[in-house]
Amino acid sequence: MLNRISLQGYLGETLGVLAVEHFGAIGHADWLVPALLFRFHDQEFQHLDLINERLLAGEMHEPDAEKEKRPGRTGDDGLAFRVDANGVITDILTLEAKCLAVSNTGIMKDAHEKLMVGGNRPSGVRELINLLTEYDTPEAQAWQQALLQFYRDGFRTAARHDGLAYAVGHSPKQPADRIAWLPPEAPHPAYTVQRNLEAMEFQFENLDAVVDILYRGA
Repeated sequence: MLNRISLQGYLGETLGVLAVEHFGAIGHADWLVPALLFRFHDQEFQHLDLINERLLAGEMHEPDAEKEKRPGRTGDDGLAFRVDANGVITDILTLEAKCLAVSNTGIMKDAHEKLMVGGNRPSGVRELINLLTEYDTPEAQAWQQALLQFYRDGFRTAARHDGLAYAVGHSPKQPADRIAWLPPEAPHPAYTVQRNLEAMEFQFENLDAVVDILYRGA
């Protein structure tokens, strides 16, 4: 029932964390993602309440109408961690995700700038700690304890890295040898901090159809 732009955002965030867990990043294949952070998109939960109210009143709902667009969630799009044998977090990767029907150089630049602003205290850690209290499993409890200790230690035990997931609904056509929208050999010029950056790009022949299949039961 949500606007396509929001659904694309969730797809981009999910692709990013799945890729980090399954393909690795920054030269390591043991990254772990305890939970997805878009559970905290409060404006869309408020939006869903409004949609339900309309439907109960017998009103029509056009999810992709301009008036149904909502701002994206603030904060980290995803967080991945490496943990040592003692359960201590040793590395943290902050992920920024974008999912667009058409590649946009301005949004690409904005994504790199957002990553650059972040310090060693990702805002999503607090959200993860709160989210994990809802799960009564040994794994969730272990993650919560590790994150709480990480928080109490002032985030000093871990090295900070950055990740960008860029999903686009088409592929470059010109020049003929171009295979990606992101610069393949070096970070975007907007990214000037001295940190490890892992960029991942996903290209779809029909992004609308993928969104419809995943989120709208098409």
